[in-house]
Amino acid sequence: MTPDALRRCALALPETNEEPHFERTSFRTRKKIFATMTRDGKEAMVKLADLDEVEALLAAEPETFFSYGTWTTRNGALGVRLAKVKAAQMKALVTAAWKGVAAKRVVAAFEAGQKG
Repeated sequence: MTPDALRRCALALPETNEEPHFERTSFRTRKKIFATMTRDGKEAMVKLADLDEVEALLAAEPETFFSYGTWTTRNGALGVRLAKVKAAQMKALVTAAWKGVAAKRVVAAFEAGQKG
């Protein structure tokens, strides 16, 4: 996945904006970060609530996914090498991360729109 494709994917989600975050860019909804990307666009982070999913991805695809140590185990911060991840997989991860922090009414409206 390219950095531009990640940006488009994240910003296509309702009530999402992009803001600087230290040495990264962040994607947020309601001021809550659900994904970040390094300035060079080589790596991203997605925040996932399901730590079992995080551990499974780390074990299955270590060339694609990496751990942030305590941030991963405590907060579900999954590192992603963008050049290695499949676009559909990254889109699903970004969407799941967004759903974890977005307002419930916004998520419900988004999911209803996906079905119709």
